[in-house]
Amino acid sequence: MLRGTSVISFVALLLTAVSGCSESSHATSTQAAASIDKSQFLLAEEPSDAIGVMIAREDAKDKDEIVLLARIGGRRDPFIAGRSAFMVIDASMTIVDDGQESGKGQVCLDDCCATLRKESTMLVKVVGADGKIVPLDARQLLDVNENDLVVVKGKVERGKDSFSVAATGVYVRR
Repeated sequence: MLRGTSVISFVALLLTAVSGCSESSHATSTQAAASIDKSQFLLAEEPSDAIGVMIAREDAKDKDEIVLLARIGGRRDPFIAGRSAFMVIDASMTIVDDGQESGKGQVCLDDCCATLRKESTMLVKVVGADGKIVPLDARQLLDVNENDLVVVKGKVERGKDSFSVAATGVYVRR
């Protein structure tokens, strides 16, 4: 009997500690989000000379400064939850439903379109002055949604199998 009571007490104590940690963690992330000056990442004017994702993937080299015109999308959920990072697709491309025939300027999310999708998509990471990804969901930071057209200003990060932009500013076309 005493042993059963001890186990129940231990479980209750553990649950209290875990819930306290998650509340504390949530409060900390909420405080961090509240302290972020969103305006420093939103460009007031659209930069000129923007290029598309496909041209950038062909021509841009690692560490190049770039201005990119793209549409948020290119995968089922283009946003990385809790981070200011998202996938974009070349603005000239549109996504069609799985199983649907894709024509010129269209790409599907099925495996058959994987190569075309890779050629026309890339990751955008909004970074602070320290070069780290802003710890706030891009939808909150930039007030964006899937399919929004964005003009991204930043630096190319090209790896062996990766291609992304560390963005210092984003203009959202409305």
